[in-house]
Amino acid sequence: MTMQILNYFLASIIAYLGLLLGIFLIKLAPEEQKPGKTYFLLLKKITFFLVIGFMLFFYNINFILLVALLFFIVILMINKKLNLEKSSLTYFFLGIVFFLSSKILNLFVIESVLIFLYGILSASLIIDLKKKNYKDVFLKNIWFFVPVVLLYFIL
Repeated sequence: MTMQILNYFLASIIAYLGLLLGIFLIKLAPEEQKPGKTYFLLLKKITFFLVIGFMLFFYNINFILLVALLFFIVILMINKKLNLEKSSLTYFFLGIVFFLSSKILNLFVIESVLIFLYGILSASLIIDLKKKNYKDVFLKNIWFFVPVVLLYFIL
């Protein structure tokens, strides 16, 4: 079953707009950005872990391999070898995950929501209200749409 083009691209835009909600939330409560930074980072890592975990689970990866891969990712996150601070690269990867998840409807819904939540957390961390870098937040993460569009039309 292939996904209709309109549903696919509207879902990608909505998932990407998590960044907008993250900016909006920090504008509403700027005093929470600094004390909440550690929690935002932790939730961002957990959300990324869930994105990968659901993808592997729905594609029926061997359970032992699934646990080993997820354990390896957790170790990388703990040792700070997996750097989620380079949001453009992370969003490029999330675009690939978004496309791959479109083949399984239940996975697609889950991944879209997780990417949306990841965007909220990501924008909450990188927005600087003094510099008003709103445009930078969107432009740095526009790489999300490269694999979303290219893979849809190529495959």
